Amino acid sequence: MIAGAHAILWLREDGKGNDACRFADAEGGYLIDGSSTDADGTVLRYRIRARADGTTRRVRIGRKSRIELRHKKDGTWTLNDAPVPDVKGATDVFLDFTPASFTLPIRRLVLDTGAQSEIIAARLDVATEQLTPLHLVFRRISDEAYEVETAETGTTTRITVDNHGIVQAQPGHWVAQA
Repeated sequence: MIAGAHAILWLREDGKGNDACRFADAEGGYLIDGSSTDADGTVLRYRIRARADGTTRRVRIGRKSRIELRHKKDGTWTLNDAPVPDVKGATDVFLDFTPASFTLPIRRLVLDTGAQSEIIAARLDVATEQLTPLHLVFRRISDEAYEVETAETGTTTRITVDNHGIVQAQPGHWVAQA
């Protein structure tokens, strides 16, 4: 394991599946490296690299075909080298299959209890290999708890995190194992 790295195993609460992930400082930024398994036993490996400011820089997802996302400093995104203008200005990637997606914005925003902030994330639909904008409002409700509202659907999820901003629970969806 990399010095200073944190490893976690999440189990799904809304069906069979898990996600094993590690988080580490790397290359002057932050690295999230994981492997998610769904109810059918399909394994989806992913790696997210962030810049020192906490914004997503590069994402690689392995499946039958390899998916690569790049977020340039000017705010533009590419998907397998093709420009995706619809998500220009998004700061983070959001992968529906892992709670690791919440970590980068939580670490970057450094919200005080009671504060909130809206972000735009580039949401990847792995099945269609499409990137779309996702508007999220992060609201810190205690030292270890957040509410995250998705503007597109009006839904709110509650998550608890550790002192590194890593999700420990997303009730009804994921729970970390000790």
